[in-house]
Amino acid sequence: MILFFYGPNDFLLKRKLRDLKDKYQTASKGSFDLVTLEGEGLSLESFTSQVQTMALFAATRLIVINQIFDAHKEVQNEIKEYLPSISQSAVVVFVHVGEPDKRFSLFKALNKPKISQYFTKIESGELNRFTLDLATSYGGKFENGALSYLIESVGSDLWQISNEVEKLTTYKGNLPITREDIDLLVSKNLFANAFALADAMTSGDKTRAFRELDALISSGEMPLKILGAINYQFRLIALIKDELEQNHSSYEIAGRLKIRPFQVQKAIGFAKTVSWQELSKIYELLLAMDESAKTGKIEPEEALKELVLEV
Repeated sequence: MILFFYGPNDFLLKRKLRDLKDKYQTASKGSFDLVTLEGEGLSLESFTSQVQTMALFAATRLIVINQIFDAHKEVQNEIKEYLPSISQSAVVVFVHVGEPDKRFSLFKALNKPKISQYFTKIESGELNRFTLDLATSYGGKFENGALSYLIESVGSDLWQISNEVEKLTTYKGNLPITREDIDLLVSKNLFANAFALADAMTSGDKTRAFRELDALISSGEMPLKILGAINYQFRLIALIKDELEQNHSSYEIAGRLKIRPFQVQKAIGFAKTVSWQELSKIYELLLAMDESAKTGKIEPEEALKELVLEV
C-alpha cells in the first residue's frame, strides 16, 4: 500500500502522520515494524531493503520516507519504477513538506486519487474554525471575543496556536477561556506586540509606547528584529491607506494584501487619520535608526528608544 502526504501546511501534515503512526503502533502493539527514512541521501538499496523486509510482530510494516523529493533525482526515478513491486505487506508513506516540483516523474506517479493528500495552508477565514475545533477537542470553550483575541495575539502559526490552546484548556478545564486568561498565559506574537507599540507611538502616548517597548525587550526579542517588526507595521498601514484611497472595502483589502481581516480592521483607523507626509517622516526615521543600529553608530536598543521619542 502506498500513501503520499505533501503540501505547505506542516502542522496538519505532521498531525496526520502522527495519528497514522499512533494507530499503527496501537494495532501492532509496538514500533518494531515502523521505520523512518530520510529522502536526503536515500538510495534505492536502502529503500528496497526496508520494503522487502517481512514484518516481525504485525501484519504489515509501516515505512515513512520524509522529504522524498530531497532524494537524488536518479534515486527518485528508480523508486518510481519500483512502486509496482511494493507488496501488500508494506505500507509506504511518502512525505514532503512544501511544494515539490510537479514535473518530477515520481510526483506524477504518486499524485493519484486515494493515494495522495495535499495539505494546504489554512486561509484567514478558516483560522477561527480551526482554533475553535481544537479547543473543543480538548473540552474547552471561549468567552465572547476571546477567540479572536487569541488569534490576534499569536498570529497564524498553527504550532503556537495548538500549544496555547492546550495550555489554556488545561488551565481552565470546562470554564470559558477569557481575554484575561490569554493575557496571563499566552506568549504574544512579536508582530501583535509591535502593532500595539506602533499604535501607542502614532497616538502620541509615550508612556504606553515605552511600556510596550520594555515588554518586547524583556521578552528576549532582538532589538533589530523589533525594529523590523515596527517597519512591517508602518508599511502595512501605508499599503492599507493606499487601498482605502482606491475605495476598496476592508475584506477586499485583506484579500488583495493576503492578510487576515482583523489585521485590516486594527490598522484601518491609523490609515485613515495619518497623512502621507507623516508616514514619510516615520519611514525616514525608521531608515535612519536602522542604518545607525546596523553600522554601530548607536546601540540597537537605544535606536528603538530614540525612535519612540522622535515619532
